[in-house]
Amino acid sequence: MAERSFLAKMLAGEYGLALTYWALYFVGAGLFAVFGSRAVDAERWIPYLIMVALMMTYTIILIIGVRAAYKGPQLWKVMSRTSSVFMIINILVGISTLGFIY
Repeated sequence: MAERSFLAKMLAGEYGLALTYWALYFVGAGLFAVFGSRAVDAERWIPYLIMVALMMTYTIILIIGVRAAYKGPQLWKVMSRTSSVFMIINILVGISTLGFIY
């Protein structure tokens, strides 16, 4: 039997909800930080705003995924804390990308 790739295992849920959730989120945040910073540095505002919209959409999809996969108690408490953490991280990443404005 052939070994499946890391990505295939992660998407199949073999690493658990928390690891998959945070790994996918930080991949998205990392890509946004790199490409968003480049767009701001080059003053390409339309692509930057598209990236911001994609990052927010990505965050919403992740939160919906957590809601669908979470089986523990106090779902809304978990969801509110998780979404608060993500929004804070999104704001910090957004501020860091805008740091290229002189």
